[in-house]
Order: sequence, then structure tokens, then C-alpha cells
Amino acid sequence: MVRAGSMPDSLIPPIGSVSQPERMFRVNWVANLKKTPSGVPFVTADFTAKQGRRVRVVDVRHADELVGVLGYVPGSDWIPLDRIETLASRVDPDDPVILISGGEERAHDAADKLSKLGMRFVAYMAGGVMSWRDLGYSTTRDRSILDRRDVLRKIDESLMAAPEHVTAEHVQKHVGDSLSVKWIKFPALLVRGLVSCVDGRDDSGVIGSPGGDAGELLVGLRALEKMLRRDLSDSEIATLLARRLDVFGRFYMHTDVDASNLTMQAVRSDARFAGRSVDLDEPLEWRKFLAAPPRDLQDALLEHTLRPEHVGCGHLRLALTRPGEYDVREGLVTALLRSFHQKLWEGTPELEAVALAGGHTERAVLNVRISGPLMPFSRIPLVSPAVGGAQVFVHHPRVTSYLRKQLARFLALQTDIAGTIDAVELHIEMERLGAAQLAKTLGALAKGLPIYDVTFGDERIDVRFGGVVGE
Repeated sequence: MVRAGSMPDSLIPPIGSVSQPERMFRVNWVANLKKTPSGVPFVTADFTAKQGRRVRVVDVRHADELVGVLGYVPGSDWIPLDRIETLASRVDPDDPVILISGGEERAHDAADKLSKLGMRFVAYMAGGVMSWRDLGYSTTRDRSILDRRDVLRKIDESLMAAPEHVTAEHVQKHVGDSLSVKWIKFPALLVRGLVSCVDGRDDSGVIGSPGGDAGELLVGLRALEKMLRRDLSDSEIATLLARRLDVFGRFYMHTDVDASNLTMQAVRSDARFAGRSVDLDEPLEWRKFLAAPPRDLQDALLEHTLRPEHVGCGHLRLALTRPGEYDVREGLVTALLRSFHQKLWEGTPELEAVALAGGHTERAVLNVRISGPLMPFSRIPLVSPAVGGAQVFVHHPRVTSYLRKQLARFLALQTDIAGTIDAVELHIEMERLGAAQLAKTLGALAKGLPIYDVTFGDERIDVRFGGVVGE
């Protein structure tokens, strides 16, 4: 990773000089940026897939390659390699640009040229389109890109304006935009795991479920307790989390900047952290410290991390502070959070801790489905929660239900802990508990907001008003 000191300080501006989302975008960019031995900047295909409409993706290949066997990333601009140097004079030096080729050689050369011409947020995508496809993301061979040779997509500022009310028309335009929706093959989703929270404070495409992977495992563990008619011990919870990581892989949990700032303030005032050689004013160093604190400070940091006001996921915080309403044990929530952080600090690579910027200003709830049954060859839409400049909650009920069924089957196989239980009955209890918790979270964070049911079909996308939260 690129250390903070290796890039201009202005790349991450001082707090208050730009909006919190803009600053968090820059922090995340710098944290994920890597460089070749010769200093050429690059990012991964997975990072590219998580970017919203503000990031310009530029393909540098020949025309026949764009519409050939590999296709191209939906929403890409096409600037041939022999014209790539003109890009430096056509966009702002701080506009984020990711360059793509079939493999990576040509995009590597393009990134090298543009970074030397003063573009500060430019990188090539490692592995090129082949890497994108290997991760399970879809490409397109739509020939309309051939009419846009050397033409940059116009960034419509009106799309970034936040409407006072999100209407069905806003949603229809949003889900029909290739920059707002990415597609992934269902098997890749099962293998890699891409379940994020329903939270609207992100502009990347998500599979939404309350609390993301952490919220789903919480549902599974609590349903298991109900089936067993006993509480799981902290060691059993840690064991089940470890086994879940081994089987399903990636595990997502988010916090937010406000909670992180409160944690930072608490750590600064804690005498146990005095005199330690970590610059907690530097965002990348603070992020590094939270991801891998010194061993002798981990217990102290856990005390701060587990305080409700320091839990940045609204769903998990509500479950922690209102356990009766969520039909869950406070001790179960705490044990799961503790196990997550302990395994993160051990260096478990499957864990993904994400910080979201800003407060909750969501203006609608989207229930996203595909028409027809979920099949092994189905493509799943990853829908951005950013409808223009407005936030929306995004929920994938059918995908969530399918994944719960797999989690129920997995938990039922852990006979040393669970004994003999029926996976079907466990799934039914998980569905009941998950629906009840979703209703509580939306009631707390989204009461009075419109609900839109979005169905992706083969030929069209259907958007229908589905009621109002709490009515």
C-alpha cells in the first residue's frame, strides 16, 4: 500500500476543507492505491467495481477488441492509446480516472504517461478486463461505444443534485444507468461474498442486507440459540465465525466516520495509549492503527470499539442498544463484534472493515429483485445507493433469503456445537428474525420514506411504489 508520506499532503485535504464524503473518497483511494517498482499507480479490479459514477473508467484498446470476446466494462469511455495524453488537458488534475486494457500492459503505459503529466488521481486496473471477468463481473459488447471514440462522458451535475423527494421516475432513471448498476454472476457472488449493509452512505453497487455479513451472521447465531434453547458461549461464537470465514470467505462490517472520530477522541484521552508512536491525526496511520494495533493495546482498544456510540453501523448499534426489540442477546452482539476485531487484528484476510462518510440522509428504500427464479447462471444487479445526490436504502430480499438458506445449512453441519438440528427449520427461524430486525431498523432510520420495488427483467426494469415505511 502507499504510505501517507509517499504522496503529496494535499491529496488528502485537511478536515473541513472538503465535504466528508469527498475526503473519505480520497482517503480510500490513497489507501487502496499501489505502485509498481517503477512507480506507476494501479488499483485492483475489485476496487474498480466498487467505485461510483464520479470515477471515470477509460478503455484504451482498439475498436475490434471492445466489441470482441472480452467486451468492455459498462460505462467506460473509449480513448485510444494514441490519444491518451490529451486526457490530461481535458479533465481536472484531481478527477479520478482508472485506465483499462485487455491485460494491463497498455493501461500501465497510459497511467505512467498521465501521472507524469500531472494527473494526481489516475491509475490503471491491474489484470485488465480479464481480471474483471475472472471476478465474475459482467462486460458488454454494445457497439454504441464505437460512436464515442475519443469522447468523454459528460458528467451531468444535475444527477449529483439531491432531490427533496425520491420518486419512481428518479429510481427508474437510476437503475437504468450503467454507471449506477453493475452485474455479477451468481456463482461469483456465492464464492466471493459481496453482501453489504442496506446503508445508503455509499455510492458503489451493493447487495444490501441489514448489517451486511455481520448482520446476517448475527441472525444465524441468534436463530441457532433459539433452536438449541441455550446461549452460545463466546468461544463458540468465535469458532463459528472462523469456520464461516473458511467456508464462505469475505465478511463485511462497516463503521462510519463519526463513530471513528469518537473512538479516536476516546483513545487520545486514555492514559493507556499515551506516548505510543502513532500519529493519530494522520488518517491513513489511524486506519492502520485500527486495523492492526500493538498487541499490548488490543484489550484497551476493544473496550472503546465495543461502546455503542463507537459502533458506526446503525443496524448493529440498534441491536446492541435495543436487544429486546431485536429479539437478540446484547452479549451475543458484543461477542460477535469482539470476535470480528480480534480476528481482524490477527490478520485474517477475509474480513473487510469499511468506514462510511456522513450521516443518514436516506430518502427512499429500494427492494431489488430479478424476475424469475435464482439460478446458478443468474446475473445479480449491484445497485448503487446514491440516486443522484440522494441516499437510499438498498435491500435484496431474495438474494438475502438464498444466502440465509446456505448459512443455515452450514450452521446445521457444525454438530460439535449445534448437535442435530433441522437446517430447514433453522432457515425459517432466520427468515422470521431477519424480517423482524429489518422492520425495526427501517422503522428507526427510514420511517415515513417511500418504498420502491425494483424488478430487473430480461427486457425491462420495472419500478413500482411499494408503500411507506411504518404505514
